[in-house]
Formats: sequence, structure tokens, C-alpha cells
Amino acid sequence: MFIPWFTKPETEKKILQAANLAPSEDMLEKIVEVHPMKQIAIMSVVQVLVFGFMLLSFWIINLYIEGL
Repeated sequence: MFIPWFTKPETEKKILQAANLAPSEDMLEKIVEVHPMKQIAIMSVVQVLVFGFMLLSFWIINLYIEGL
């Protein structure tokens, strides 16, 4: 795919990663190097945050539905 304003393949790759919300390869390499227990701890916090956001979303949707 050729787009004229992309002058370097690295620039195209970075823009496609941003458009696809894909992390950079360096970030993925850092995850592998971290101690497994630290990975578990970080992902547990992420999981709790996602669950909290999901509950908040349900509550907001419920407020909207009750308001109709």
C-alpha cells in the first residue's frame, strides 16, 4: 500500500500501529522481561479496573433506561 506522505516504512508502521491501537514491539519485549509475579500483579490491577469500568457503564446505562 503506497500513501505519498509516508516517506519511510518505519513511519508507515508506526501510524498503522496507532490506527490499530497496537502496542510497539519494544513494549511487548519489556513485558516478557518482567518477573512473572509482577506481570500477574499488574494484570490483576488492570482486570479490576476494567471490571469497575464495566460496572460503571452498566450503572450509567441503567440510569438512561430508567429515565426514558
